[in-house]
Amino acid sequence: MSTKPHDAHRDPQISKLFQQWNRITNKILRSESAPQDFGTGGLLFSSEIHTVCAIGNNPGINITDLSAQLGVTKGAISKLAKKMEEKDLIERYHKPGNDKEILLSLTPKGKKVHIGHREYHAKEFERLSVEIEKLTEEQVRFLFEVFGFIEEMIDSTLPNREGTS
Repeated sequence: MSTKPHDAHRDPQISKLFQQWNRITNKILRSESAPQDFGTGGLLFSSEIHTVCAIGNNPGINITDLSAQLGVTKGAISKLAKKMEEKDLIERYHKPGNDKEILLSLTPKGKKVHIGHREYHAKEFERLSVEIEKLTEEQVRFLFEVFGFIEEMIDSTLPNREGTS
């Protein structure tokens, strides 16, 4: 990717890309802020369902690793874990032989939510997956490069806090 600075206001194509990017991020933010039911009759916010999924994909994960995986602080994960334990979605337990380390796993209700979320994404991303499969390896690598750059850019603007990566 070029490191040459661009003036988005002078280049209509880049300006259009930024406008589309802003529309996409605004739609994602709206979508992420609305709680959804994933098969248990209870509404879950994005942070809750993504935490359930991370734990479901990594049974026995600890707070530190979960915070790094989700890009949030250990304190935020601890609060969220307590809330989700109250909703009977996860259980917290101590690592055998280590009373300090807390591990997390899904309850049967949490497993049901995890499966419901997978089914939701299977339907939601089916069309996107079909389109991505049409791309060449070079095009996919380019997308990873662009997404990586965007992630780095966003990371550089976030406050430097414990547990974010």
